[in-house]
Order: sequence, then structure tokens, then C-alpha cells
Amino acid sequence: MSSISPPEERSILLNAMADDVLNAEQELRLIELLQADADFRLEYVRFCQLLTQLRWQYESEPDERLAPDRRVSPVRSVSHTKRRRLTAFTVVMLLMVVVSWLSWNGSTEDPAGKLVSVSGRVEMIRNQQHPLWISPDQLNSHPRTLQQGDRLLTSRGSSATLQLADQTMIRIQPETEITVYPQSKDGISVPSGSIKAKVTPQSPRNPLTFMLPHAEVQVLGTELELLTLPGQSEVAVLEGKVQVTRNSDGARQLVSTGQFLPVTDAEPFSIVNWPRPPDEWSIDFEHGLPAGWEGQRVRHALPNHSRGAIRSIPVQQDMQTVQKIQSPQVPSGLFFWHEDSQLQLRFKIQPPGWFHIYLHARTYQNPRPVLTYCYVDLRLWQTQPGAWKTISIPLSEFRLQTYVKENPGLGCIPLQISFRGESETDGFMIDRIWVTRGNSTPPQIQNDVPTVNDMR
Repeated sequence: MSSISPPEERSILLNAMADDVLNAEQELRLIELLQADADFRLEYVRFCQLLTQLRWQYESEPDERLAPDRRVSPVRSVSHTKRRRLTAFTVVMLLMVVVSWLSWNGSTEDPAGKLVSVSGRVEMIRNQQHPLWISPDQLNSHPRTLQQGDRLLTSRGSSATLQLADQTMIRIQPETEITVYPQSKDGISVPSGSIKAKVTPQSPRNPLTFMLPHAEVQVLGTELELLTLPGQSEVAVLEGKVQVTRNSDGARQLVSTGQFLPVTDAEPFSIVNWPRPPDEWSIDFEHGLPAGWEGQRVRHALPNHSRGAIRSIPVQQDMQTVQKIQSPQVPSGLFFWHEDSQLQLRFKIQPPGWFHIYLHARTYQNPRPVLTYCYVDLRLWQTQPGAWKTISIPLSEFRLQTYVKENPGLGCIPLQISFRGESETDGFMIDRIWVTRGNSTPPQIQNDVPTVNDMR
């Protein structure tokens, strides 16, 4: 039926069902449409309601064409039997669809939460039903509530944000599986992968519990990160305090702000205190290059005043010459990476040219910069005579370049920032770099006061 338009295909299937002439292929197609298409499920329910009403009405009304003295044979005709069988089949199918529709749309119980956003395609599994794949467009057109026992799975290229009924926000990282339960039962199960959670203050008698393979984490209201690995579970607290109970022996440990705890089945608890850099950060080059920065200090003229900037220099890297500006490594971190953090930059490219931005970060457990995030965007390219521009980039726009599947870890604290461009140009200049917090918005660039070629 691939060459048939969707409305015509629906009509053919529904009429074939009503006439009891569905073949095996049509029956499979009907089931497929009922599972995948919410609009068709509604159309099917209405069709079954109408069909059932017509069948019962037809069989309950007397046939006026029969003479009063005419005897009616007690033997049912074949067509009459088929009509009754079809009516029973229709009623059963109607009940099945209604129950399925109620189950998917959460009308049978209060929802445990809802999906706020997804990136990529996220898999949702409810009861024994077939998986439902949710994309950003589908979520916008059909909001999804979550019920007890619902499972969510993300792939390497997808993520999701979940909001519980009490306004707790949970960010589901790539390659993660979670199961949602109402707070009165268990909480949130994380059998694999990683989540970030900002938990609304809870009742001391009924804390929110996160269930990991090696431990349970009871939260009264805090911001934390959790990771499940084959051999251990990890807990990091960004704000507040949580209680961790090991599953194997019931041992307990409090974990507070700025602390990280790996949990295995038998090893003693060993808390790691990780440095907490400031939420905001700023640097300019008005009074020269700060210690350790790679680049060339220059002056640039603006109306009524003169300012300092840093200019890229050619360096050998990865068997080639590139234009580069780079900060020194700061062991305690340049700034703390929040979900709403934004990097802002005032720059000028000597055209034609481009550059990329890199953040080299550490995890909570490993003090070395083992993660590299990169921002690549055509907005950082310039093919016309250069002018000073200011850009605001949500850190969520940066993409992880290093893949740490074999040894993943919690945390992302930038220790170093670098800018890299092509070597064939005269390079690029940066006047100021700063990080703030706020609502994430798409990258925005504004042209500042245009100047002549003022590199000197």
C-alpha cells in the first residue's frame, strides 16, 4: 500500500475490517498504524463506535418486510453470524484501543513527570508495548507525560530533560537508561549511563531516591550528578548534601558540596574533594598579556580611546602550522560549567579567515585535562573586511571531541581555553573573554563599531 495516500489507505483498511475481508498483510498494517499514529488511533476509535452502534441498531430492529404470519427459520444465516462475530470483534478491538490510548496518554493515573526537551531521538518504553521513538518535532506536536515504570533510553547522539511532578529537573545524558517510579514507591532507577539532577526540596520523611546498581542515593533537595559503570557507581554533589547507601552491605556515607564518591561492592568509601571554580569568569588584555597566555599583545583604536587585545601567533601543531591563542592551565579551573553558562567573546578576524574554540576540561576524579570540547560555527568565519564582533555562545553548544567510553567520568571543569585558526591568513584578535550564567539562547553576533585595518 506504499503507493496509496495515507487517507485512502486508512479508509481501505477500515472498510475491509468492517466487511470482515482483511487479509494478513492488511491486518499487520492496521496494527502498525494503530501503534505509530495517534491521529489514526482516534479515527479508529470513532469508526468502531459508529460501526458498533449501527450493528446493534440493525440487529435489534424488526424487519418490516416480513409478513406477520410468516415463520422465520431458527437457523441463522451465514451473513447474520458473520455480522455478530464482527460486532463482537469490533467491541473487543475498541476496548483494546481505548485501554492502549489511556495507557499511553496517562489518563489512568497521575503522571510522574513529563519530557521537557529531547535532542536527537529518545526511546520510550511503557509496559510491554513496542518502543516509542521521540524526536524534538514529535515532542513539540505531542507532549509526553511519564507514568510509573516508564523507561527512557538515549543513544550516543541523543539526550533528554525530564521534569518530575514536584518540578525536579533531570538531565539524561547520552547513552543512558532510566526508569521512572512515583516518589511514594522508589524514585528514579539509573541502571546505566549518567544524569544531572536539580532536586526540589523534599520532605525529610520521604526523600527522592536514585537507585544505582551499587548504591541508593537519598536526596532532600540539591544539585548532583550520577554515573553508572559496569564496576562502580559514582556520585558528585554540586550543591547541598546527599546520603549514599551501598547495596551490598548497607554502609552509609554523606556526600556534600564539592565532593565526589565512587561506590563499588566492597572497597572502602573514599571521598574526593574537587575544586569549585567561580561560576563567572572574565579576562581582557587592556594592560598587557596575563601570565602564561600564548599570543601577541596589540593595540587597537576605537573612537575616543585605545584598547589592548591579543593577536594569534603561528605555531606548529599536529604536523601543521596554525594560528593560535591559548590560556595557561589553571588547576582549580577557569570557571564552573553550568547548564545555563554562556561564553561571550569580542573578536576580529583579519579576512579572509576563521577560528574554532576549544575548552580543555577535567573530571571530578581526574585532575588532568582529559576532555576537549569544541565549538565550530560558520558565524566565526569572516570573508569581508574585518570588524569587531561580539558573540554569546551557550556552553551547551560545545561538542565533546574526545570519546571516553572506556573510561567515562563525572564532571566537566574547564582548565584551559584555546582558539585555533588557519595559517594562511594574518590571524585574528580577541579583545575580551567572559563567562556568565543565564537562559541559554542561540548564538548571537553583533557588529561593533567598524574600524579600518588597525592591527599594529
